[in-house]
Amino acid sequence: MQKNPKRFWQYINEKAKVKTSIGDLRWQDTNGNEKLAQNDRDKAVALQEFFSSVFTREPHNDFGKLPRRVNDQFKQMSDFNICQEKIEEKLHQMNTAKSPGPDCLHPRVLYETRAVIAYPLYLLYAKS
Repeated sequence: MQKNPKRFWQYINEKAKVKTSIGDLRWQDTNGNEKLAQNDRDKAVALQEFFSSVFTREPHNDFGKLPRRVNDQFKQMSDFNICQEKIEEKLHQMNTAKSPGPDCLHPRVLYETRAVIAYPLYLLYAKS
């Protein structure tokens, strides 16, 4: 008998797979009629109507006043210096094996272009 761990784990994974789905949903539509959602489309409609009923749309330009704490004192952030060499050093220390972040830039790109982009990044940071 030949040992093949890959084949063994493939067999185990096939047998262990559990297929789950969303069960039937009882819900009331916007008119108050009780319904039973049994297929995927009806379930999607039921969930969409529920979430849209509890969603609150607020005006995008009205933030109101922020709550003030007792003895609230605003602390000033101390000045700090950013230099091009430090930016390039940080880019040099990047882990290129990581996946891209929310900006969709792969760390390898930042690492490989560090000498070129350090100065423009310095300008951006200095302006902000």
